[in-house]
Amino acid sequence: MKFSMRAAGLPVLALAATPLLTPVASAFDYTVSGFIRQEMAYKLNNNENPALPGGNRFAGTDYVTQGKLLPQGQVINSRKDRSTNNDWNVFATKSEIDVSFNFTNNLTGFVKFRGYYQPDTFDLVDKSGFVDGDGGEPDLFGVPHHGKEATYLSVSDNDYMLDIPSMYLDYAKGPLWVRIGQQQIAWGEALFFRVADMANGLDFRRHFIFDYGPEEYSDERLAAPGIRASYQLDQNWEVEVFAQMFQPSVLPTNYSPYSLIQSGFNMHQGYEEGFDKVDDQINGGIRIQGQNLGEDGSWGVQFYAISRHSPTPLFTLYESGVDNAAFPVLPDQATGELLNFSNQPFIYEPGGKAGTASPSEWFHNAAIAGSDGLDTINGLIEDFAWIKSFAELGLGLSPDANGDYLTSIAGDGPNGINGIDFLELFWQAGLPGLVTPEGGEAALNLALGGNALSGKMKVSYAAENIFGFGVNHIIYAEEDSFLDQLVVRFEASYIPNRKWTNNLRRDFIEEDDVLASLILEKYHRFSNTFPATFLIFEYMYRKESDLLERHLSGLGATSTKRPGGGEQDRGWHGAVLAFQQPFPGLKWRIDGSILYDFEGGYSIQPSVRYKPSGAWTVEAFANFIDGDNDDSLGVFDWSDDVTLRITYQF
Repeated sequence: MKFSMRAAGLPVLALAATPLLTPVASAFDYTVSGFIRQEMAYKLNNNENPALPGGNRFAGTDYVTQGKLLPQGQVINSRKDRSTNNDWNVFATKSEIDVSFNFTNNLTGFVKFRGYYQPDTFDLVDKSGFVDGDGGEPDLFGVPHHGKEATYLSVSDNDYMLDIPSMYLDYAKGPLWVRIGQQQIAWGEALFFRVADMANGLDFRRHFIFDYGPEEYSDERLAAPGIRASYQLDQNWEVEVFAQMFQPSVLPTNYSPYSLIQSGFNMHQGYEEGFDKVDDQINGGIRIQGQNLGEDGSWGVQFYAISRHSPTPLFTLYESGVDNAAFPVLPDQATGELLNFSNQPFIYEPGGKAGTASPSEWFHNAAIAGSDGLDTINGLIEDFAWIKSFAELGLGLSPDANGDYLTSIAGDGPNGINGIDFLELFWQAGLPGLVTPEGGEAALNLALGGNALSGKMKVSYAAENIFGFGVNHIIYAEEDSFLDQLVVRFEASYIPNRKWTNNLRRDFIEEDDVLASLILEKYHRFSNTFPATFLIFEYMYRKESDLLERHLSGLGATSTKRPGGGEQDRGWHGAVLAFQQPFPGLKWRIDGSILYDFEGGYSIQPSVRYKPSGAWTVEAFANFIDGDNDDSLGVFDWSDDVTLRITYQF
């Protein structure tokens, strides 16, 4: 356990706050409030996360050669059965304490303390790939950004986290407002979709994005130390600026329930190095807003520009540094230097406890992750001199006009070698002649017995600029008609030269990106007995990436088919339909939301809220998720659940 609070940032905040403390206090007072909540998400199916060994579809199977260059039907690997049968996606206790301060008429403060505890209620998998009871349990919350922590003000261990998501001072006088300290910055008016909400990254370590829909990203949006200020130019126009320390998004940790990283890859290796390169960077932005415009005051506009390091990590493979004597020493064809197995990014995992154990598993997992598994192999050949020599000298491969060494997963390829052939040969340490007969036999014996390959990944964070605008309009029509007081909002962001992970290659995909969202929202009264119903419809377009910010070029693959079904040309399209209906007396409320990916995936969340008193609240909601490798939700197809939250407020 280690408390992480970067001292470098605190003096800056203290100095900047000094002028704000100069007014003489009129009457200091403070208030304390908070809640404690039990959150339980019970699974509605027997499926497991396919990114974990416990949900690996190849668990307990032998891999039999399928390629053309080795004896057909030869068992070259055996995957130990580490399947699990978990009942809970989440079983946690959460508490928050809010302290509000009133120093003077102009100066106030706020601090939020948050605690989250998740005990071991399901079969966990430790960093070595063993199921709980056979090795240990994973670190659910440790992320090596700030020492071992996810944020500047957090402390965590395997099963709990304590943090301060808010700690700031507010100064307001006349048209000037200033906030300084640890804070979230939420720009934009799109609900559910993030178009202008680009200041802060997200924390996906708890229930990913499948918490209570009406709360949106309030619990996931990551705070960081910063300064935010606005100035009211007149009754209609306002200018706002911010400067904030860089804080990356936090993915679910390896081997945690919602892990997105396949067990064959380790995102922690090099992760801290990636953050260390940009941890002193400052993100900044400016926004100009106009409200109550037009003759009837029904129009509003905003224009914004943000310069930042993207909080979304970019992944590349890098040298493992781990040799294996069963593999040959090969020359770097550019320099003549002799290289061994440590000069490529994989290590062997004894007993198949983690990693990828067969070509079929390689291409299947790549498809789930939204990646082109064959292009990853081509990238390995291009980026790593040892693998390039293995391909060119050992297998006689050479690049085609497009620079690709392999062009097919299972069909004919250059020199008669396809992706399956390449991986089978790699598992067996290459063709005869690359190693001595004794060495080849040793490599074959090594491959037998359930060994698997595990890759090391490096993380980078790219600088980018965002330019955008928004328009909102209130429609006034016949009183009580459906169009009366309908709010129409539109937001768009343009991000030139945006970067994405490129099948784990060293070179990233780089394209101009466009995000746009159209929102219709309204309170409408269907009955004199019931309060008004809140209705919202949203449509979103993304030019280059899906809702999870994966580049569209990687979607649509299977274990036998490379990606590409037109997604990249069509862009990503999604829609949300949601409602909120209070009951008379306001003790009961029902909510519902549907997220639809135009490639076919969907998420449906019905919910009910019961508040018998001011202190107690009971909420129940379900997540029904369906999708495949063509859409954004296929990676969560396993995670249907029903959640019960019982909250006591004080």
